[in-house]
Amino acid sequence: MNVFGVIKNVFKKFSNSFSKLFEKDVVIKITSIIAAIAIWFVISVSEYPIINEIVYNVPIQIALEGTYAEASGYQAMSQSVETVTVYLTGNRGEVGNIKTEDLVAVASADNVMYAMEYNLPLEIESLSNKDFEVTKIEPAIVNVSFDRIITKEIPVSPEITGVNAADGYIMGDVNDIAVVPNKVSVTGPASTVDEITKATVIIREDTILTNTTDFKTNTIKLYNNATVIHDEYGQLKYDKNDFTVHVPVYAKQTVKLDVRITNAPPSFNVEAFKEQLEYSVNELVVAVADENAVERNKVDIGTIDMREVGDDEEEEFTFFTADFLPESYQDWNDVKEITVKCPTEGIGVRPIHITNSSIQLINAPSQFEFKIVTSGVTPMFAGPEKTLEQMTYIDVNAQIDMLNTFDIEEGYCKLPVTFSIPAYDDIWCTGSEGVLSPMATIQVIAKDNN
Repeated sequence: MNVFGVIKNVFKKFSNSFSKLFEKDVVIKITSIIAAIAIWFVISVSEYPIINEIVYNVPIQIALEGTYAEASGYQAMSQSVETVTVYLTGNRGEVGNIKTEDLVAVASADNVMYAMEYNLPLEIESLSNKDFEVTKIEPAIVNVSFDRIITKEIPVSPEITGVNAADGYIMGDVNDIAVVPNKVSVTGPASTVDEITKATVIIREDTILTNTTDFKTNTIKLYNNATVIHDEYGQLKYDKNDFTVHVPVYAKQTVKLDVRITNAPPSFNVEAFKEQLEYSVNELVVAVADENAVERNKVDIGTIDMREVGDDEEEEFTFFTADFLPESYQDWNDVKEITVKCPTEGIGVRPIHITNSSIQLINAPSQFEFKIVTSGVTPMFAGPEKTLEQMTYIDVNAQIDMLNTFDIEEGYCKLPVTFSIPAYDDIWCTGSEGVLSPMATIQVIAKDNN
C-alpha cells in the first residue's frame, strides 16, 4: 500500500467518526431551540401582556343608513382616500393576530345636509369581535363629496374631425348629418348632470369621401355650453353607448335656371319672352346627394305670373334657393336668392274696352238661354308700345267658357272672361283688370220646351 492509500483510509475513518458526532449534535441543537422558544413565550406572556400593532389598508365605509342624506337621495360621489392605516394597542392574545379584513373605518354621514364636500372623522370597528384600543388613524379624516343622482335626456349631435369630401363633392352640414339614436340619457351627480347643455358623439377619421357613409362610434363628449364636462371619477352613466353617424355626401353639378310662365294668353310667345329675362346669376352650382345624382341641364326656380308684369321701372321677381331646391340638393356657393328682371324698355300698358256683344259664350248648356248683363269689361293689355298703338278691341277674343258649369241654375251668376290676342304673340293681360279673369254677370233663363 502506498502513502496515498494510507492517507485515504485515515481520512475516511476520521470522516465517519465526525458524521456520527454531528448527527448527535443536531438533535441536541433542535431540542435547545424548542426549549428556548417555549421559555421566551412564557416570559413574554407573563411579563409583557400588552403589545402595539399596525394594520395597513383598512377600507373606509361611508355610513348613510338612517341619515338625512339617505332620505334626501344623497350618495357619496368621491372621497379623498379609500383606505387608512390603523395603530392598535391591546392584549397580545387579542391584537397579535389582527388582519386587515378584521377591521373597517366608518365615516358617519349624520351631519350631511346638503350636496357638498364634508370632512368626516373616522372610527374603527372590529369585524371579528376582538378587543383593542385605537391609538392612531392615518389619515384620521376623509373628505367626501355628496350629491343626488339624477337622469337627464340630452339631444346628440355629431362632432367630426379628419373626414373630408373629395374634389367635386361636398359633405352635408351639421343639419344634414344624422345621429342614430339621436338622444342619450345621462345619469350621475345632479351638480354635474344639471350643467349638461349638449352631447356630441365623436368621429375622428382620416378619410376622403365620395359617397354617403355611416360611421360607428361609442365616444360621447358632454358640454356646458362651450365648456367640456370631464367625468374625472367615472360618475356618469349612459343608457346608450353605440351610435351611428350618417354623413351624406353630395356631388357637384352646374345647372341652368328656368322659370314657369303662367296666366299668359294662348297666343303669347312664352319662349321669346323668357329669352328677354335677366337673371342675377345665369347658372347655379348645386350639390346633389349621391343617391339622387342624376345629371340635370336646368332647374325650375319658380313662376312668373304675367298678370303681375307691367311697365314698372323695376319689374323684378325674387326666388329663394331654399324654396325650390329639394332637400337632397344644396346650394354649393350659398347664393340663397336669385332675382329675375323682366323687360321694361319699350313696354307699355293700355286699356281696351270690350263690349258685352263682343264676349262669346262657349260650351253653354242647351237647356238654358244666356244673356250677358254686364255692359262690358276693360282689361289692361301690356306689351311693346308699338304693338299696343295699333291694337283695337277687334284683335281681342273675349270668351266665357261654360264647360265646367255643371250646377248652373236659372237666375244670375258671375263667370270669368278670358282673352286671347291671335294676331299678336307679344301681348298679355296685366294689372287689376287682368286678374284671371274679370267677372261678367250672366242671366240664366230656362228654355220653354213646350
